[in-house]
Amino acid sequence: MAGQLTSRLLRLLAALALAVASASAFAQPRFGLSAEEYAVFNRWMLASCIGGDERALAESLRRYPQSLTSAFGQAIAAGPSAEELAAVRAGAEARYESRAKFPLSEFRIAGVSEEDLARFNRVPGSEYVDDQVKRFVAGYRSNAVAGLGVIGTPDARAQLERIAGNREDPLAGAAREALKGTR
Repeated sequence: MAGQLTSRLLRLLAALALAVASASAFAQPRFGLSAEEYAVFNRWMLASCIGGDERALAESLRRYPQSLTSAFGQAIAAGPSAEELAAVRAGAEARYESRAKFPLSEFRIAGVSEEDLARFNRVPGSEYVDDQVKRFVAGYRSNAVAGLGVIGTPDARAQLERIAGNREDPLAGAAREALKGTR
């Protein structure tokens, strides 16, 4: 009896190990990119300010022009992943809680009217968090547009021209700027 139980347990563990191994073997980063391509893509997409290593990061993008052109186009359409949005939302909620606890009345604040301070204090948490998420989504999509401009392939330029030509698209201005860099 104990032998059968041990045997079943071992088979169950083996099956579980096989399932985990199979899942990880078939798991692919977002937009069908390889792990290396996704690392470059993700670094670009989540950069809020490129800063000192802009040239190196741009060169990294240019190493994978076809796959990243496709991924940036998909990122523009799909936006951030559910996991990224959840992380941004959680961070914004934590910042709001800290902000709400800060004793503004105990400090003299110069250059801001009493009315502006009162408006700052009246912003509900949900409005603050939603605004932060909205700003992240806009920045994420704008980074994808900028990435297309850096890559500058004919397909990337075509996508940028389509976006730039649509006056209703909130990314039109970013696309026009990105096109300047591809010429």
